[in-house]
Amino acid sequence: MTQQLDFTSPTWRALAEQAEAALKTLREKNDSASLDAIRTAELRGRIAVWKELLALPEKSNPANSVTVEPRGY
Repeated sequence: MTQQLDFTSPTWRALAEQAEAALKTLREKNDSASLDAIRTAELRGRIAVWKELLALPEKSNPANSVTVEPRGY
């Protein structure tokens, strides 16, 4: 099954807003001097995932959509 993502939809905009809010929160937590190396690495990984999600429109075709293939997880 193949799905198209519409990066102009209200759903995408709402998701992007939530992702931006999550990024802000994670970055603030990551700035804490009391975190150990493992917790810092975890937060940086979570930040990277949100940033990757938000970059999807930049990787899409000119029609502003991208094809997503299920991976069978």
